[in-house]
Amino acid sequence: GSTLVLISVMIMLELQWNELKVVLILKNLRRRIKSRRNYFNPTFINNFIYFLILGALIMKTLRQYYHQMGLDDEQIIKLNNELRVSSFTGLTDLVHEKRLKSLNQAKGGLWNHGPSMTSEEITEELKAYHQDMTKWKRKMSPVYSIHGFTIGAARPGKEAATNYDRINHYSHCTCPSCKDGKRILGVGNPHDMFPYVEKNNMLMSVKRRSLKDGRIKATPWTFEHIFSLIEDAYNTTEIQLALELMGSIMVRIAFMLDHTQDANGVLKLSLPKLATKEMVKRLPQLGDSDYKVPIETVIYFLDILGFNEDIKVDVCGYRDLKREYAKKTKPQDSGRTNTLLTISHMLAAILHRRPIGQFSYGLHRGLGMNAMSKGTIVPAYPLLSSNIEDILDAKLSDLGWTPQR
Repeated sequence: GSTLVLISVMIMLELQWNELKVVLILKNLRRRIKSRRNYFNPTFINNFIYFLILGALIMKTLRQYYHQMGLDDEQIIKLNNELRVSSFTGLTDLVHEKRLKSLNQAKGGLWNHGPSMTSEEITEELKAYHQDMTKWKRKMSPVYSIHGFTIGAARPGKEAATNYDRINHYSHCTCPSCKDGKRILGVGNPHDMFPYVEKNNMLMSVKRRSLKDGRIKATPWTFEHIFSLIEDAYNTTEIQLALELMGSIMVRIAFMLDHTQDANGVLKLSLPKLATKEMVKRLPQLGDSDYKVPIETVIYFLDILGFNEDIKVDVCGYRDLKREYAKKTKPQDSGRTNTLLTISHMLAAILHRRPIGQFSYGLHRGLGMNAMSKGTIVPAYPLLSSNIEDILDAKLSDLGWTPQR
């Protein structure tokens, strides 16, 4: 026992922790201890090694972590200058006008609403022609293009089908009809759209599965599929920074901080250049070997999803993305903001910067939605800090990060 304590103290006195070296040391230590099974059982060995990793995390500072990820102090500051958010307090109100403009843009005639189609026709079209989108009746509106991939919106979406009637206004809706006690039930969403990623007329934003009869079943990307894409990519420590940068970018997209008007006055996402470069360098693609897509396409896809999520809350009764309370009407985060903050929350949980149990339980309680609260964002994504130099020498444990076994 005293020998183990001495070994642990010697290891924890290291000034700089390199996780790969630590893993090699611990594996060698595990082999040595296992050779004396009369003295130590496997559970004790695992707990002891976890204790050492925890000790490493407690001692490591944020600056040391970024150095380990390959960033020097100058790069850290540059990334912070590009990504920083002055304050999350009052941000919902501050960005409301831009979100409202984007909502009206998405509801308007900019992106073709397409022909009248039933739910069955829309489902069958995807089933039959996911490998040849030239045969689609739905109208496709390209929005972004990168590396030969096109990201856009196809209409009608499933909620805009002529026979779709499953939308109810919120129970607390205060539109004239609901306010008079005649709650609106069983309606459709005429502006619903289908976000897509396409290359060479093949739909890429689907999960494909081979059936026993030789057919290929295609299921459009859901949160579950996107979570799996990201989780499957996390196979080396160097991916940590890529996922952190992706999460940071998603927070900014949630509040439309990187959306600007193009020459035609259309609001579009302009990805932060330095953060995107560092992210792509470490994690250029996501997906299965036969259907890999550049990581930027997933982010652009989620941005299109954000437009559609604002449409959904608007049709459910949050007129102009606001909710009416007894004393005043307030802009809401429901829609784009909460949807994309759920993606950021998921990334933070994968990185062990937010409790996985809390995220999972909140996702269940929130029916698939569990947005990060504004107060938890900067500890999980320090590059969003208004001034990262204030926290660079903070211990990772003080930021709420936990070790990964």
